[in-house]
Amino acid sequence: MRTHTGTLVMACVLSTALLLSGCGTDGDGDEADAGGELFLQPAAARGPDPFTDSTATTTATPSPAPRTPGRAGPDGPSRAFAGLGGLRSLSGGTPGLYGGIERTGSCDIARQIGHLTRDRARIRAFARVAGVSPAAVPDYVRRLTPLVLRADTRVTNHGFRAGRASGYQSVLQAGTAVLVDDRGMPRVRCACGNPLRPPLAMRGTPRGQGSPWPGYRPGEAIVVTPAPQVITDFTIIDLAARTWIERPTGHDVRHDRALPPPLWAQPPASRAPSSVPPVEPEAAPREPRVAPPEPVLSPGVGSTAPRDTGSPADAVPPPVAPPDETDPLPDETDPLPDEPAPADPGGSGEVGPDAVPDSPDLPDGAGLIPDGD
Repeated sequence: MRTHTGTLVMACVLSTALLLSGCGTDGDGDEADAGGELFLQPAAARGPDPFTDSTATTTATPSPAPRTPGRAGPDGPSRAFAGLGGLRSLSGGTPGLYGGIERTGSCDIARQIGHLTRDRARIRAFARVAGVSPAAVPDYVRRLTPLVLRADTRVTNHGFRAGRASGYQSVLQAGTAVLVDDRGMPRVRCACGNPLRPPLAMRGTPRGQGSPWPGYRPGEAIVVTPAPQVITDFTIIDLAARTWIERPTGHDVRHDRALPPPLWAQPPASRAPSSVPPVEPEAAPREPRVAPPEPVLSPGVGSTAPRDTGSPADAVPPPVAPPDETDPLPDETDPLPDEPAPADPGGSGEVGPDAVPDSPDLPDGAGLIPDGD
């Protein structure tokens, strides 16, 4: 049977189009990434087609992460993530990007591994998305760090359907328990066991699926980008105590330790060293005082006369009674100057202790997550 050349060409074009659109993938879960649906997933919801039962252990709701214009993480300034509608991107190593509770994991790692390894098809699908072999999945999960998102975050989520991973674009609510790799990238959603990947650009205006939560703003979601270097310790916020924690990477949270707030995260009133006393208002420069006439002893006479204070020549000084020899001399322990010292034109009179540093205000670092321009 002959096949027309035009038919062969059309078949090749269609095959190429299917492959480029992801319809010909072998189950890596990216076939729905370029679609127009954006699934909104509240922190505790399992969502569609969960991989496993929930293994999330953290129920604390984080306070909204404050945002400061222009403030960036230590790995570079905030920037728009290309193709994702100008969403802010933050390095996975940004202090305060994640939260948790001291020495309490947000995800039960042992249960998560158990759920995955009970089903051969499930672990194969998970391994394909994670980029590891099925046999390496338990070790892969143990190397991840249990943390909690502190901002609504865009990801590529993956459900488990008909024995395969099915990918879709998603926004995870702040407060979602996740497992994070050593570059700070979310890799597993603990409420459903779904493997996660970085988000992909969507065609046109996304159509939201699911119920938005209070405070959700589409333009305020963030995108996490890999830290430029391997992370050994995460600097996170304790969601219960509202303090800072250092958490080593990996599933073992028993080595958490408390940290003082970074200097840029302290309120301005607490940035000055506590050992330096505040400058009292009385220490401010005063107007020069005019000294009153000071009595002086006339030489050879046991009487006093007023000092010349520059009064008019015809002014008659009041009579002065002879002093009693038993009276003490005027107190000269703190004599006034003969004439007032000129005021410091530069305002540089000695004010407060010498230890008060003359340094500019520190930049506003109260915001952990910056706004974009």
